[in-house]
Amino acid sequence: MSALSRRTLLTLLAAAGSASLVPPAFAQGVSDRRFIFVILRGAMDGLAALIPDDRETEGLRGAILPAESAQLDLGNGFRLHPALTDLHALYGASEAAFVHAVASPYRDRSHFDGQDVLETMGPAGTRDGWLNRALQAGGMDGLAVGYALPLALKGDGRATNWSPPVFDAAPADTLERLADLYAGDPVFAAPLAMARSLPEQGMSANLSRGGPVAQYRQALSAIGELMAPDGAPGVGMVSLDGWDTHANQPGVLQTRLQGLNQGVVALKDALGDRWASTCVVMCSEFGRTAAANGTRGTDHGTGGLAILAGGAVAGGRMHGDWPGLAPGALHEGRDLAPANDLAGLLKGVLRDHLGLDRARLDSLVLPGGARPMDDLII
Repeated sequence: MSALSRRTLLTLLAAAGSASLVPPAFAQGVSDRRFIFVILRGAMDGLAALIPDDRETEGLRGAILPAESAQLDLGNGFRLHPALTDLHALYGASEAAFVHAVASPYRDRSHFDGQDVLETMGPAGTRDGWLNRALQAGGMDGLAVGYALPLALKGDGRATNWSPPVFDAAPADTLERLADLYAGDPVFAAPLAMARSLPEQGMSANLSRGGPVAQYRQALSAIGELMAPDGAPGVGMVSLDGWDTHANQPGVLQTRLQGLNQGVVALKDALGDRWASTCVVMCSEFGRTAAANGTRGTDHGTGGLAILAGGAVAGGRMHGDWPGLAPGALHEGRDLAPANDLAGLLKGVLRDHLGLDRARLDSLVLPGGARPMDDLII
């Protein structure tokens, strides 16, 4: 666990106390594997995060690309945005991979409808989430970090959310009274003693403070800390907002990609040894246009980018098909084509990482006939 402030430790103690109130089945993990789904809400520009090294890309969006000398070469015809230095290192260590030109079944360009489809992955009117259906299929427990349970985790499966505190850190006298109260308690006595010895400064779990860099890092660190212990929920979810970049994209995206990059490192650090058996999937509701617009931004598109990270990922490679950006290859003449089915990607991860049965994946979790993508998990 990363260095904690007094406030953070007390928050995690509160979460542990809440967990003791739920049925025993919820408090038990089903295996040592962890799966974390991260929604990048607002439609991240995947073509800016993972840049094709070709003439078409330069012609369509040269004005909004970072300098080629700053881009991080991955080989295989792609370069990473320079803000993603740690993801670049993870890719080199075979702990990160990418699927470009990926999309849900949604083909319009509304954030709200697109996010609903991304979270339900079912026909119109579906009100439970595919991730909750996965919990049911695997007998697993789910946890979200945020102020409300996201749609993807809503349903009959066992899932809850942990939200950051909105109050100031407890004063010293309160800690002393709690220490007296729980002096003989085998669970709380030692952590409370540690909390009393910590300074007020340190990592804050209040996700409302700071900009995207701090918020993304704190959210991903929190889900890692909560999922690292034995018996913790095996499935987690985080939503990271702010990826809609219609204007002045280079500066806006630089900050958000920096936050995502630092957040993945914070997640790895928080998970500790658990990282080796973890798969993280990060994606948006759709991608963005292949060409830049007149305000140095991009508009709502179709094909997007999925980022996979974790020690369980078959990393150091590009998965799926790449349709290219030639004029004849663009979807509706403007978007990166949806060459790879997000449902198939998710099925491949759920089958090979969490061991879910193909029949239940097809009939319950992600209906619709998508074939599982192979070789995503080692």
